[in-house]
Amino acid sequence: MNLANPALLTASVAALACAADAAATPTPDSKPSRKTDRRPDIIVIMTDQQTAGAMSCAGNPWVSTPAMDALAADGVRFTRAYCPYPLSGPCRASLVTGQMPFEVGATDNNVRPTSESMQRGIGHRISAAGYECLYAGKWHIPEVNLPDSGTGFRRIADMGDPTLAEACDAALGQRSGDKPLFLIASLLNPHEICEYGRHETLQYGELAPFATEECPNLPFNFMPSTYAAEALTLERMASPRYHDTYTFTEDDWRRYLYAYYRFVERVDREVGRLVETLKRHGLYDDSVILFLSDHGDGVAAHGWNQKWNLQEEVINVPLIVKTPRGCGPRGMVNGEALSNVGLDLYVTVCDYAGVELDPACYRGRSLRPVAEGRVTTLHDGVFVETLLSGVGMRGWSLIGPRYKYVLYQWGRNREALYDLQQDPGEMVNLAVDRRYADELGRMRRALYEWGVRIGEQRLIRNLRPYAAEPGTAK
Repeated sequence: MNLANPALLTASVAALACAADAAATPTPDSKPSRKTDRRPDIIVIMTDQQTAGAMSCAGNPWVSTPAMDALAADGVRFTRAYCPYPLSGPCRASLVTGQMPFEVGATDNNVRPTSESMQRGIGHRISAAGYECLYAGKWHIPEVNLPDSGTGFRRIADMGDPTLAEACDAALGQRSGDKPLFLIASLLNPHEICEYGRHETLQYGELAPFATEECPNLPFNFMPSTYAAEALTLERMASPRYHDTYTFTEDDWRRYLYAYYRFVERVDREVGRLVETLKRHGLYDDSVILFLSDHGDGVAAHGWNQKWNLQEEVINVPLIVKTPRGCGPRGMVNGEALSNVGLDLYVTVCDYAGVELDPACYRGRSLRPVAEGRVTTLHDGVFVETLLSGVGMRGWSLIGPRYKYVLYQWGRNREALYDLQQDPGEMVNLAVDRRYADELGRMRRALYEWGVRIGEQRLIRNLRPYAAEPGTAK
């Protein structure tokens, strides 16, 4: 049997299903009036490059995030949420289309998703369902600001964290209220850490002087893991502009962490101002509010800055869901529900908006049952993909309830298996340990099946030798 054929067949079936699904979108004539429309307003607040642990409600003593903490106290905080791709453009393309970046052709920051996928984008989908769709702030798919047309959203503000709340305030004050609201407010920070690391001018002003003694200590997993992927060393060498930490001393890394947490605090203040704006317009208590980030940052773990790689600090992102008043628990922390925020955000928004989706086209799952306290789990596993653009190398990961598998296309130690329960810092690569051969084989096969689903021929080719084997040791 030619194992490439299932991938092509799956991709073709999915494309046909998506086309049929798009055709089934509700027409304006079928929309209920606002007087009888009981669907909630839906608000998405998004930061950029924030790792999941960069909140004080996550137990981080080096940062203070009262606005994020308050949202978590009013909803459910998911600790096992992952980005689909650790880079802004591809991840945001996934958030808007509800599909993996590879499926929609958005595999780097400057690559535009297919026009077909954008026609089924969340703005068009929710607008057709009768919502007023507004967008404020960073877009980056691939333009920095939302285009004038073609997205289903109306732009109410360009990128600019300090002025975003005022722009939202003005736009919300002009609404007629005839339609329910779908608003995305997208902030830049803590992305300023990129400019800080390169000694560039900061977007929103320089930090006040600080002493090294004020800085966080190095993380416990500062050193590389055993059998670390050669791919990451090669990527650092190939991209000195982005990985300009090759000359960093330990004190430089501590200053990097201090700066990163100040940028998180900058964006938390803007989150707080946005929430106050929502409250002022009566759009807080009875709205669904989803808070997330597009991807994380290396934050010195394994000596890594920036994004792109597949370590936990880079792909594990904040996710908080506040349900309408009286519809779910408050102050709950869910450590079980595995979420791919790209796939799941789309489905969640559609769920609350009353839009039915074809599961053959959308593999995300609604966060609503978990946020409302009806169930505690979501996916059996989460798939993440990446491109190390400096060396032109693809990488993939599959995260399960306990184990995590990572594969890069080539290089020494291109496979990794981590026990996230016993080794959350990913310090010991178990892929070389024959005692874990069965688990390694299971994760290989599961990742291979993901490749078949999305038609990713390079992933299929890399794992085909193992696909039918019950537990082949490396």
